[in-house]
Amino acid sequence: MNRAQSDVVGFVLIFSLIVLTVGTVYATGYPALQDLRTDEQLENMERAFDVLDDNLDDMARDGAPSRATEIKLNGGTLAAEESATLTVRAVNTTEPLDNVSVTATTTPITYRESETTVTASYGAVLRTDGESTVMRDRPGWVIDDDHALIPLFVTDRAGQRSAFGGSSTVLVRGDVTGRGVAGELTAGPSSDVRVNVTVSSPRADAWKRYFEAEGLTPVDGNATDGEVTYQFVVDTLVVQRTTVSVELER
Repeated sequence: MNRAQSDVVGFVLIFSLIVLTVGTVYATGYPALQDLRTDEQLENMERAFDVLDDNLDDMARDGAPSRATEIKLNGGTLAAEESATLTVRAVNTTEPLDNVSVTATTTPITYRESETTVTASYGAVLRTDGESTVMRDRPGWVIDDDHALIPLFVTDRAGQRSAFGGSSTVLVRGDVTGRGVAGELTAGPSSDVRVNVTVSSPRADAWKRYFEAEGLTPVDGNATDGEVTYQFVVDTLVVQRTTVSVELER
């Protein structure tokens, strides 16, 4: 009888230990697995936006008339609803009347899941986690001591739908509606072209860091109000603008 009771007690203790172990692993391991899965999905979305950015670049740089990119959603929302504005103002330092100003307002393409947003804007790919934004892929501006080439890639939303959510596949279709030189300025002898670039965007902090990495001088580098202005000096400035009508289709 005592042996039978001992066997029962032993079984209960072992079973309780198994249940406790499984419960502990589930409580601590499952959230970690979920976080790992979410991180992997967001990394995949970044790669999808890299492909999208390459296709947009084909239209801006290589003259392709249109491109389409399939993006598989992972429970978040793909949208073309926001607005950002970039302004380039340039002046000949010895001839102030010799100046140019180009303003381009774009509709960024965004994917939002929880507190993370991946964005394609002005030829750059950015990722926002909470309050912090980093530029994953730069816009391809060329600025050196003598020349500056600023290719502005501007997207306008077309179609009836501005956003799709869930786990379906969405086709991002882009058609070029305009391209050309939006502004250019060349300094004369003993003169310079002074250029101010202003970005108004929810992700102005990432543009601030990009401008600083490019060696630009802050005129107003306070990104807390969603706007930054940076300056540089060259001999020649060329601003190219490509406008693309973007439609989201399921």
